[in-house]
Amino acid sequence: MSDHARGWKLRIGFRADASSELGTGHLMRCRALARSLRRKGAEIAFFSGRLPEWLAGELRSDGFRYIRLDGAPDDPEPMKDALTREACGSYDWLVVDHYGWGERQESAVAPHVRHLMVIDDLANRRHVCDLLLDQNDVLHIHERYMKLVPASVRMLLGSRYALLRDEFSVARKSLRPRDGHVRTLFVCFGGTDPTNETAKALEALNADCFSELTIHLVVGRSHSRLDQIIRLCENDSRIRLHIQTNQVAKLMAESDLALTSGGTITWERYCMGLPGLVIAVADNQKEIAMSGHRSGVDWYLGESRDVSMDQVRTALLEAMSDPERLRMAQRAASERVDGCGADRVADIMLKADEWR
Repeated sequence: MSDHARGWKLRIGFRADASSELGTGHLMRCRALARSLRRKGAEIAFFSGRLPEWLAGELRSDGFRYIRLDGAPDDPEPMKDALTREACGSYDWLVVDHYGWGERQESAVAPHVRHLMVIDDLANRRHVCDLLLDQNDVLHIHERYMKLVPASVRMLLGSRYALLRDEFSVARKSLRPRDGHVRTLFVCFGGTDPTNETAKALEALNADCFSELTIHLVVGRSHSRLDQIIRLCENDSRIRLHIQTNQVAKLMAESDLALTSGGTITWERYCMGLPGLVIAVADNQKEIAMSGHRSGVDWYLGESRDVSMDQVRTALLEAMSDPERLRMAQRAASERVDGCGADRVADIMLKADEWR
């Protein structure tokens, strides 16, 4: 019988970082999984480098411990030291979601925890773990890790395991029917938007042909040009500016189309049945965006450095002019993700003694 079945509280740690340069996606998807695990009775701690104070506060408000790590992000020694200091009780799981970590770092910390899980979407380095999660739907997903992990590793692959906050599964239950016409546009380029695609989008939308749109513009508190964005929105009655909102699912549900980056927000949109015009703002977003384009859900415009304001405007007009195509995309998006991925992954982790 597993410790969880006996009623013992599991201790689960997460190794993930966030900053204006890295963005917040890694930490946020870990936070979604951590919330599910906590609801199922686990104790949660985040082992991270220096976080923006607001983000550290978000973790604490969730009831999670934040244990700050000093030193280089790819150095496993601070993590080992922290686990040693925590020796009052070993961690049942350590979840690593970090592009700077691979076989060397994971091997160093593995002896200090019962089980090790890795979240990855690059498939560009070897891993030593018990469980690997790649929540993205890309070509050859079942082949990408064959030479990168031991044969004994259990792999959770595809958007069935997308780690979304529970607000999405809740909002999905009351989604309104859409008719393919675009009245409300959702605009978001991640928590930090280092290339300031938000300003490019606002410039593209500054045209008479979009005068009837309602625009939900979502930016993070750590947006690279937040003051500029606030000024651009001040005198535009179409725009509802949302800074660090916890109502993303609701805003997506109210919208008919998105203008957005790739990454985790893809699976949030799909859960809400919301297709998008997608601009990749990081290398790891390109395959996801191309997959969405191939499946007929999204329009992939290209990498941020190659996409102009005029291209955004033209693509948006084309999408708005084809309600039937958009209706099909809305249905296809909704069928891809149901919002229950975090609970699925949490249940598998809690039953590790049964499948290990």
